[in-house]
Amino acid sequence: MQKLDQLIDARLELGLTQEQLAIKAGLSRAMLSNIERGYTLPSLRVAHRIALVLNYSIEYLFFNKNAHKMNVKTKQKPA
Repeated sequence: MQKLDQLIDARLELGLTQEQLAIKAGLSRAMLSNIERGYTLPSLRVAHRIALVLNYSIEYLFFNKNAHKMNVKTKQKPA
């Protein structure tokens, strides 16, 4: 697997450290680090929790960098 730049960019866009995102998503920092570096593919449940915190679609964060940055809560593209 490859590094998940979209996930890292979304986290940094919100000004969150790995530790802060991990806490908000209910993960360990080490687990989040492994996901960001592409060493671990998260379960759907974990991917959903991360997406909710970052307010992006799972598809955009984990699978398709050409996907829209859809707002998870309202299902609309951000302004």
